[in-house]
Amino acid sequence: MSSRRRTVGTLATVVTLAVAAQAGYVVQPGDTLSAIAARLGTTVRALVEANGIADPDRVQAGRTLELPGGGPAPASGDEARYRVRAGDALSRIARDAGVSVGALQRANGITDADRIQVGQVLRIPGATAPAAPTSAGEPGGPPAGAARRPEAGRVITVVARRYGWNPAFVKALAWQESGWQMGRVSSTGAVGIMQVMPGTGDFVSQELVGRRLELRDPVDNVTAGVVFLDHLWDLTDGDVEQTLAGYYQGLASVRRNGRYPSTDAYIANVLALRSRFS
Repeated sequence: MSSRRRTVGTLATVVTLAVAAQAGYVVQPGDTLSAIAARLGTTVRALVEANGIADPDRVQAGRTLELPGGGPAPASGDEARYRVRAGDALSRIARDAGVSVGALQRANGITDADRIQVGQVLRIPGATAPAAPTSAGEPGGPPAGAARRPEAGRVITVVARRYGWNPAFVKALAWQESGWQMGRVSSTGAVGIMQVMPGTGDFVSQELVGRRLELRDPVDNVTAGVVFLDHLWDLTDGDVEQTLAGYYQGLASVRRNGRYPSTDAYIANVLALRSRFS
């Protein structure tokens, strides 16, 4: 599959993001959610999650939409920034910075992860001067059962191989979903490294695994994600792109509505990241 290419976010896009973050975006007559997402430098899925939208194909004019994640944070003196150099790729920059490609795109108003400009200064979301270290269980520290990224990588490798998956593929998907962050929880409640929804965890536990999976445990979280991925693989007759589309958009939605532009971008990102982990 060739990567989908769109234009890089401009300064005007960044300004639009900042305004929308403060006041929200008021849906105009004729607007579509995909067009709004592109304008705000985010994805349809993120807008759906942030605003509790039941049907992405129907958005009411006059409604005020919240920008996912609250929009770009004000710049601070100790905030990390990165100047793009010749040969750079957004996926590599994201990996080195310890954030997901999607987070980097949203923070900088980038709509096409395949096109960044040499000399462009990127804001690294959430990266500031390091705080004093804390230990697990202490206030402000990671929750019990949390996994650091190297540990998460090892867990993904073991679980992927257990179920017959190429670890590089699962690592790419997990990086796109969470940046391998066990403590990440989405606005709709998707949990952990694989960003598994509680309902999906229940389904996998009861119907596919036969035991209760604790989604806040790294091994169980990755197991739930990989087993569900395996389930989607079976349902799509081994179609890699449809499997990824089902994981991101939901297979029922894909079959009913076709793939959203953000879904195609998600697939392209995962497949591009796969080579980084091979």
